[in-house]
Amino acid sequence: METSLVVKHSIRIEAPATRVWEVLTKPFYVRQWQQLPEDFGDYDIHPATILNFEGRRSMSVVDFQINKNLHYNLYVPEWEEQGVQHVGYNYTLTVDGEGYTWLGIEIGDFALLTESDKFYEESTSFGQTASQKIKELAEKNEILL
Repeated sequence: METSLVVKHSIRIEAPATRVWEVLTKPFYVRQWQQLPEDFGDYDIHPATILNFEGRRSMSVVDFQINKNLHYNLYVPEWEEQGVQHVGYNYTLTVDGEGYTWLGIEIGDFALLTESDKFYEESTSFGQTASQKIKELAEKNEILL
């Protein structure tokens, strides 16, 4: 039986899904909770976005449903030798019956990687930190011009 190492985290945000989506897709906000390549620019994340980082790693948007789902695949060339083509980073927005927005973050699967525990722990920390910062930014409700 193969073990799965997928980080799953969710957080309730007191802001509309449209506001949380801005924090997930506008570089001004994204830079406050996630690294972007230095040369990325100031255009919004969109369905064809590819983030190319030094060291040949990249993140590509593979699913983009406005105000609902943003899914990236992280590609790291060294992982191919271990049978891993990519690792997913999925951000899902849902609204409950009381009107609260829930952000779900799912990262992984790291099970096949040699340093699986290390990547899982780092991603667990990232998921918690990023979700708190996304919540803080969305609830501030500041307006970008």
